[in-house]
Amino acid sequence: MYRGAALLVVFALVGCGDAGATDTAAEATESGDGDGDGDGDGDGDGDGDGDGDGDGDGDGDGDGDGDGDGDGDGDGDGDETGDPEDCSTNPIPWCDETSTPAPNGIPEAPAGLGGCPPGMTAVEDFCIDRWEAALVEILPNDALAAWSPYASPGDATVRAVSAPDLMPQGYISQQRAAAACQQAGKRLCTDAEWLRACRGSQTTTYPFGNQASPGTCNDARTCHPAIQYFETAANWIWSELDHPCLNQLPSGLAQTGGHPGCVSEDGAFDMMGNLHEWTADPAGTFRGGFYVDTVVNGPGCTYVTTAHTIAYFDYSTGFRCCAD
Repeated sequence: MYRGAALLVVFALVGCGDAGATDTAAEATESGDGDGDGDGDGDGDGDGDGDGDGDGDGDGDGDGDGDGDGDGDGDGDGDETGDPEDCSTNPIPWCDETSTPAPNGIPEAPAGLGGCPPGMTAVEDFCIDRWEAALVEILPNDALAAWSPYASPGDATVRAVSAPDLMPQGYISQQRAAAACQQAGKRLCTDAEWLRACRGSQTTTYPFGNQASPGTCNDARTCHPAIQYFETAANWIWSELDHPCLNQLPSGLAQTGGHPGCVSEDGAFDMMGNLHEWTADPAGTFRGGFYVDTVVNGPGCTYVTTAHTIAYFDYSTGFRCCAD
């Protein structure tokens, strides 16, 4: 049972925290994962490492150091300066207990670019999805059904779809992401392919160039969704990162292509921010950061997380596919 049920707002969601047969949801004792969970890795968790956690290190945490944390120092954090992302003042929206939203319907991918399949663009000798993947379910009779981007696919048979104006799929492990790409006649991108697509032919730091520009991509949420939703920064919340309501908070997960300036030279959107994106690395790697952090594990395209198994998932893990 989610501990959020004991708070002022009670939530009991269909399908939440479903890890499937092999997936591992919201591990609480990783290291160096950049997810903001309480693990001692510089991620926004409360561990004393200079990361945005509440430890007194000057990082964006609520410690009184002038960093963007909620400490009364005039930095954009929820003190007297009135930062809109302050966890203490943002109202918690109601999250439907009786249904799992499936806002994408059954989308179709637009025509591809450069001779690539629908929804993809050409990058050197391979194709990559232009948008972070959404999912559709393949039923036993081969009919398609809408799938919620807020629910782990578990053992369901799902297909990846790349299209604009969709809520991309979080809550997915590398294993399930690879299977969804395969159902679409694609595959997960290699690390090298993902980096080439994000950084372009000029090997830029960000998809849009070498100059940082907070907010160009979906990377500017200063309030961690778990802290906001559960109304606490207690350690137990970091084991609840598979909660479906986390990606339904305002100013959080954005629709695919919703930040038009966040585009690579080849036309791939949201490779920085929005959701972490799994690659095919068998050791377990996701890249690009997400809507709370695109800095801790490297800026922009260089952001890389390697602390999890391929079965891990949480609200922040997404993907896109590649093809030959």
